[in-house]
Amino acid sequence: MIKREIKITLIFLILLFLISEKHFTQGKNNYNPGTYESEFDSLLIAKKQNDFSKQNLIDEITELKKISSDLSEKIRLATLEIEKLYTDRFGKDTGVRIYNKQIWKGMTEKMLQASWGKPDKIDKNIEKWGSFTQWYYGKITFFFRDNKLTDWEEKK
Repeated sequence: MIKREIKITLIFLILLFLISEKHFTQGKNNYNPGTYESEFDSLLIAKKQNDFSKQNLIDEITELKKISSDLSEKIRLATLEIEKLYTDRFGKDTGVRIYNKQIWKGMTEKMLQASWGKPDKIDKNIEKWGSFTQWYYGKITFFFRDNKLTDWEEKK
């Protein structure tokens, strides 16, 4: 019921506005032919300038689309080349996994460094029963035993 009353009130206000707008603007049309032609010419000049600017923007957008397409192709080719470098170094399956920054138990320290880059910090302990290393990347710690990844944890 309230919504209906609000709608009726809004319609009434809109009609009142339109009627009053028409009433007040009738007496304000003080154009003479000279003023009209002058303003018309100014508007024609502004339209030509806007059309020129619009065409320049269309041309610029077209050029940027071409550049974007060229860059996308270069990125695609560079990505393939980088992936090929990993597969040449580590083999097809392992190279793709390293390229995609995947982690798995049994991967070597060299594989992790190739995938994630240089760690923030390395701790190493050498004991009679093996070499134990912890690599730290931010909040993630990787645990190696004799150069093979045995586990990892993320601090929360």
